[in-house]
Amino acid sequence: MSVSSYLVCPSRQLMIGLGKRLREPSGTVIGYSIGNHLTSEDPQLTQALWKFLADTAGSRLVVKFSDDEDFEEIAGYRELGGDEHGDITIEDYVRTGV
Repeated sequence: MSVSSYLVCPSRQLMIGLGKRLREPSGTVIGYSIGNHLTSEDPQLTQALWKFLADTAGSRLVVKFSDDEDFEEIAGYRELGGDEHGDITIEDYVRTGV
């Protein structure tokens, strides 16, 4: 099972998926991927990430992984790019925001 990564704003109960974490043999996270490409190579996701950073400026942000012990706490947050009721697509977020 692959581990998903998210940038989370707890105060707004909002998160954006970063993709699968990529690690060095030492365990250090060195990037993220979606499918067979780096997340940073996806222009629309990169645009959404910058918008997310602007929209949450001044708020505490944290990177969470789906295998973190406390992930269930944030699993119900609204997700940008998610497919659950109440989530918002990346396209809509970039175009209109939350």
